[in-house]
Amino acid sequence: MSWFSIQAPPSSTSSTLTSPPLSASVNTINPVTSRYPDQSLFGTLTDEDTAWLAQSSGFVTETQTFYITLPGGKLVMCQVIHSAVGLWYPQIQFTFRYYDPETKTHVWKSTNVTNFKVSPPSNSKPKVNYDRRSCKSDQFSILLDPSQPNTYHVNGQHDNNVSLDFSITQLSGVPGWKLGHDAQGGFTYFGNSNGKKPQVGNKPDTTAGSDGYVVHRFWPRCTLTGEINIDGQRIQLDTGRAIFIHAVQGMRPNLIASRWNFCNFQSVPTGGEEEDQGVSLITMEFTTVPGSYYGPAQTITVDRATVPDTLLSVAGSPRAQTTHEGPFMLDSDTGYQAPAGLSFAWKGPVIEGEGELKAGVKLDLTSSSTTNYETKGLIEKVDVMAQIPYLIKKFVATVAGARPYIYTWHNPAQATIEMPSSTEASGSKTITVDGYMFNVCIKSSPTL
Repeated sequence: MSWFSIQAPPSSTSSTLTSPPLSASVNTINPVTSRYPDQSLFGTLTDEDTAWLAQSSGFVTETQTFYITLPGGKLVMCQVIHSAVGLWYPQIQFTFRYYDPETKTHVWKSTNVTNFKVSPPSNSKPKVNYDRRSCKSDQFSILLDPSQPNTYHVNGQHDNNVSLDFSITQLSGVPGWKLGHDAQGGFTYFGNSNGKKPQVGNKPDTTAGSDGYVVHRFWPRCTLTGEINIDGQRIQLDTGRAIFIHAVQGMRPNLIASRWNFCNFQSVPTGGEEEDQGVSLITMEFTTVPGSYYGPAQTITVDRATVPDTLLSVAGSPRAQTTHEGPFMLDSDTGYQAPAGLSFAWKGPVIEGEGELKAGVKLDLTSSSTTNYETKGLIEKVDVMAQIPYLIKKFVATVAGARPYIYTWHNPAQATIEMPSSTEASGSKTITVDGYMFNVCIKSSPTL
């Protein structure tokens, strides 16, 4: 997601982020959601799609992120952020989050990375020829053996208090994907494309927008083995579920988006009589900057649904699928008007067969407080300027004049899913599934 946004929520009591399409005369954004018919929405990942670019110049922010949901709603996040700013040497950070909703334990770590390498040399026997899907530093390693391309192994250390050692593996019925079947799959381009056709081959096309691009690739439902260790406490991950996202913002961050919404709903094994229903719902959504070089704001939404442990639907939409519900309340910590509820919707064609899959999740965030913004499941409000690398921080403050915050929630939730008849032998049906929803909203300025 973007480091920051520069648009406040509307003053009405319910605001769905929708935008009119750009006219042909000013259309300098080429959204990924506009290029592919239904039968071409699902794109299989190539080896190149999740390879590190690790650019050392220009304005490029690249991330690899692992989100883990454990029984009882425990949350683990591990992320590598590689940020190139102009001609300066790239800034690289390794971050970690752990949250236990029952005990309210919250651990956040951010470590500056040294000696970062892609395609690292192998120290194992027999020797493994790691490619650019793997990386390593003094603080961590994220390794993918090309002979086992569906598994990542993550090992890392944050000071003397937090260590990680785990592997994630794609479920057999849930392959990695991007929106779109060709070399431009997953890409939203900014600037004039001059009608350029997708390049031939497996290498992702980063050149079709004259100003830059945004791209996301997903492993949407994975099993786990391993553990994390926090202050001497070992936490086993084997019963959890994970997703992996590789994202790149190939341009100045202040020109990309006015708002971001991300959500990750996962059902997990409970250990009781009720079996895990194998549901995973993900949305990545951003709204472009209104009144910028690129004309009126547009919303680009990419989402997918896995039911049950089978990738059934991927979709893209020019409309927001995230709604911030009122009445809005002043958050005295940040000065923003923050929501009392959130709702998420999914709607897309099934990958095999006919018909549409629909799903929805609603969250009531209201708490008993009427004097300050306190909501259910609010993990924290992250001051972005306190977390991002120094050079990015200076650039954002100078160019955008922004003071961005990231609102992060994690709540138990129930998803309602409408299955089309083509996926069910007994005909269409509606199911409800219990799980946990991790979601993020990025806000920047309370005055815009």
